[in-house]
Order: sequence, then structure tokens, then C-alpha cells
Amino acid sequence: MRGMSMQLLDLGRLTIDDGFFLSGSGCSTLSNPNPTSPRREVAVIAAVIEHPKVGPILFETGCAQNAAEEWPAPAVDAFPMTTYDESHHLDVALAAAGYGVEDIKAIVMGHLHLDHAGGLEKFVGTDIPVYVHEQEMREQWFAVASKQGGGVYVPGDLHLDLNWQPISTTELELFTGVTLRHMPGHTPGLMTMQVELPNHGHFFLASDLFHIREQFEGPVSPGWLLGYNRTDWWRSRNWMTHLVREKEGTMVYGHDATVLEELKARAKVFD
Repeated sequence: MRGMSMQLLDLGRLTIDDGFFLSGSGCSTLSNPNPTSPRREVAVIAAVIEHPKVGPILFETGCAQNAAEEWPAPAVDAFPMTTYDESHHLDVALAAAGYGVEDIKAIVMGHLHLDHAGGLEKFVGTDIPVYVHEQEMREQWFAVASKQGGGVYVPGDLHLDLNWQPISTTELELFTGVTLRHMPGHTPGLMTMQVELPNHGHFFLASDLFHIREQFEGPVSPGWLLGYNRTDWWRSRNWMTHLVREKEGTMVYGHDATVLEELKARAKVFD
């Protein structure tokens, strides 16, 4: 859409065992029965889209500012934040992009895990609409209330002071040039976002449908972090493959640090 632009936000780094992302990682053999388990540094990524009619739209929010103290111990142990300084705080990253927290006019959440929805704490008590799929809201509430979610969702009380706007459809052009799609697999209510920019074409913000590029670009299957439903994931993957091919689109994966660096090297602002 004419007049629309996008900036990617770098909200820190996690270092995680590759088995969470790719099946077969660290697999032993007769000749090598005790292989070293490979670990990978991944990025926490958000995006801010300047929409000519709506204003700044934020896609996902990263971790809570005090995640190391607030996350459950198993999450800290499995997904330690290895690079996280003041520049990675959501409000500071937004300021570097030219925005204040108060400037944001809408928030779109791909899903509600700790490393994507923690930054919603910055918007508690505001009237900024937060768009999320209704199935994701139900899953988050159940997981927190029943304590069966493994501690991966943001705390339930965060829901009480945000202006939630549930999405119930499979596909929705939320604003001109901004399309949301329900693509479950990693979580029941995961949504991706397609942004149509005048000079750079179509960007597909995948959230954690794909954590890293190999899950989409390679022949391998996802690892432990798939989590929810493998059949749904493959259906969503096939749908995304068709869309990216049709639009000759650019993928922004949920956590791929190499793709983030490549894209930031191409342009600070995509318009």
C-alpha cells in the first residue's frame, strides 16, 4: 500500500538447543553414541508498521523486561536470554525506530508465548487494541488456569487490563495492505501477518509458525517446539508456501537471527 513502511525490531537473543527447532538434531549413532547437542543463538523479533491511515501498528512485543526474574525456572533453563541489554527493551527499540509506546495505534499478536507477548506489559491500562486469534486466547487462559501449559504463556492476569480484540476468521484484511491468517501448528491460535509495501513487495511475518529458516526453506521437520499439532503445522506450511510463491514474498521468521541481520542490512526502513 502506498505510504506504508516497516521496521524490524531486535529485542535480544536466546541460546537454545537445536532439537527444539529441528527433528534429529543431536541424534546418536553407533559410531558416535554421545554427540554434542548443538545449540543456536536466535533472535527475539518484533516489527512496527507505519500505516498511512491507521498509524503505527506493532507486530508482537518480545519478552517481559525482567524476563530472567519473572519466567518460570524451566523456561529460563531451556531458553536463556544470552544477549539482552537496555537497547533490547521494547520501549527503547521503539524509540530507536522513531516511536514512543504511546504512539502505537494497534498491536497484532502472532501468539501469546512468553517470548512474544511479554512486552504487552508496556500497554497495560491503555486502550490500544490488541488483536489475537480467539483460539489463542482460549488456549492461554486454559494453560495458565490449569497449570498445564508448561509455563510458556504470559500470566493470565495480563488479560484483564488490555483492550483485547479477538479474531475469529481464518483470513482477514485487518487494514488495507495488512492481512492476518490463522495458521495453527505451533499453537492452536497462531496468526501470521502479510504486509504489502509499495517498494519492497510482500512481507510475511511468520511468528513461530517457523522459528528459523530451515523449517520453511529446508526439507527437515520441526523439533520439540512444534508443540501443538503436527498435521495442522504441515497444512499451514503448505498454505504459506503457496502464498510466498504467488507473491514472491519475503519471509520474516519468528526467531532467525541470520535472516534478521540480512534484512536489517538491506534496509533500516522497508517502504
